[in-house]
Amino acid sequence: MGEVRWLVLWTVALFAATLTLNTRHNKFPYFYHPDEAEKVRQVMTGEWNFHHPMLLLTATKSAVAVRGVKLPEQGVVEAGRWVSAGCVAAAVVALALLAFVWRGWPASLAAGGALLLHHQLFELAHYMKEDSVLLAGVAWTFLAAFLFWRKPGPARAALLGAAVAVAISGKYVGAAMLAVALPVLWRVPGGRGRSLGWFAAMLIVVLVVVNAPLLLDFGAFRESFDREMGLVVHGHGGKRAVPHAQYWNIFRDNSTPVMWVLLVVFLAGRWRERRALALPEWLVAAFPVVFALALSLSPKSNDRYFLPATAVFTLLAALGVVDAARLLARWVPLRWALAAVAVALVAGQLRSWLRYEVAFRSDDNAALLEWVRQLPPGAVISKDSRVRLPDPRRPEDVRRFAPLPQRIMGGRFAADHGTVAEQRARGVTHVAISRSDYERFFLPGLRPRAGEEEDFVRRRAFYEELRKVGEVVFHRARGTVLYLHPGLEVYRLPVAAE
Repeated sequence: MGEVRWLVLWTVALFAATLTLNTRHNKFPYFYHPDEAEKVRQVMTGEWNFHHPMLLLTATKSAVAVRGVKLPEQGVVEAGRWVSAGCVAAAVVALALLAFVWRGWPASLAAGGALLLHHQLFELAHYMKEDSVLLAGVAWTFLAAFLFWRKPGPARAALLGAAVAVAISGKYVGAAMLAVALPVLWRVPGGRGRSLGWFAAMLIVVLVVVNAPLLLDFGAFRESFDREMGLVVHGHGGKRAVPHAQYWNIFRDNSTPVMWVLLVVFLAGRWRERRALALPEWLVAAFPVVFALALSLSPKSNDRYFLPATAVFTLLAALGVVDAARLLARWVPLRWALAAVAVALVAGQLRSWLRYEVAFRSDDNAALLEWVRQLPPGAVISKDSRVRLPDPRRPEDVRRFAPLPQRIMGGRFAADHGTVAEQRARGVTHVAISRSDYERFFLPGLRPRAGEEEDFVRRRAFYEELRKVGEVVFHRARGTVLYLHPGLEVYRLPVAAE
């Protein structure tokens, strides 16, 4: 009973610590992230687009009602960011508990600490996005599968059904967790039909309750689902060759050398024990690799899609703490070896976490806006879409910003206003571009979609010429948090020849 009390205390403390850290500096404007602005609109109007299942939006709507949010858009997005942070905290707790069930206290403490300070989890908890909800469903599915395997019963089968429903209700790809749950339910002898029944009942109940608007407008859901699948198959804004190695780079950026060593040690240990490994153990160990390989087959790529693999790779490294400590125990006492390896894993996350924590404290978009206010009133600026200057042609920008005396020419790309010479002739004095917009035209392996080849070449030529003939008068490097630090450059154009 004493151990149960300590486990409850650890769970509560870990959840509170994760939620507290992940809600720091989450008050930046709701319209910086285009997806957040659209989600805010859906929550406020009840007009759902069904690009994703409903859990994030329905939970946010409930949070708004409970909190009595008065500032419409910004209040809604901050409520949604709290929901996202809560889902990350729930996922961290689930994976720490899984580590305890599998390998005891040292692994659980290492997993909790490493996930608490993981920069990718920290960053994505700051956005009103479905990735955090999916992660919570994935984490709880694995924990529920372990618990059911250890002690089958109706309650644990129902918990497994609820966890899979959360994963599916986060993102459509969450349906892949059925491939985890169903084999575990099927392989446990005795009462198989009853377990499957409890699983299915809870799965259906949660899916129906959470996704009622989606089920009541099945035609709109089907249209949006087909759209999302089309993006998965064909990509968005450019077509990347498949399979690609982009997620190897993302794995590298979201891990540390200490993690690499511990993953190798862990996997070597499990290979030696492969005949004794339980099915859930095989599934957890294989998941991040299989998930990454599946992602590499889609031309639609983004580092946030890798979040479930990042979290499980971190879990596996924490489990490897026990194996590494046993190797070191030949020279030092086991308890000291456990402490040293666990601290090395957690400390390895601290530097990158601090980098992201610092990044959320400042806002390059706001700095650019203040800089532009100092320009002569007659200045004319063409810009990329990720440059957060008010476009007077957009009614939402008129609401969001105080008016500027300078003229702003907005659009998807600054390149779409004409060549450098044509823009000079039209009176453009400055061009404000964002690396997050224009870099796509210079990435190796990224090619235009069919029918967009001419636009792709034209835009790339514009940015090449701009950087040759323009004078850089404002520059902020692209940072770790792209929505606050998208890589801003302002070029002053040479005066057009008479």
